[in-house]
Amino acid sequence: NHTPYKDVNEVLNSLTAGIALILGENLVGVYLTGSLSYGDFNPENSDIDLFVITKNPIAEEKLEALKKVHLHVEQSNKKWAKRIECSYVPLEMLPSILPPKIPRPYIGEGKFYSKAPYGNEWVINQYLLYNHGVPLLGTDFKTLVKPIN
Repeated sequence: NHTPYKDVNEVLNSLTAGIALILGENLVGVYLTGSLSYGDFNPENSDIDLFVITKNPIAEEKLEALKKVHLHVEQSNKKWAKRIECSYVPLEMLPSILPPKIPRPYIGEGKFYSKAPYGNEWVINQYLLYNHGVPLLGTDFKTLVKPIN
């Protein structure tokens, strides 16, 4: 169990299993980030924030399958519907401290975007992942990037 919250752990386990099944060998890791990772989580209004790293960009048919997994998990866990945020990022994007120009798949507020642009949150997300990220599956995030100050 990755958090003190039973229902959150169930969501994390379901999503991680579904993501791993769909992405297979393309999956590098699934990481818990945001308030759950740095101890500022409020079960009444906080989101569950995830960051998924892949070896290569995700094929269209896999994106459709991932969308279905996210929707199924949200429908099965009504309290967390529209409160799960997840970015899918290929390894090649990680070295850049500037926001990538290539959009990434993202789910937020119950909507799945196959091409969501990154803004200034890129460097903040990287910093939080480096310093507080919890690997749900895969290697420690610190092994994938240089320190972020």
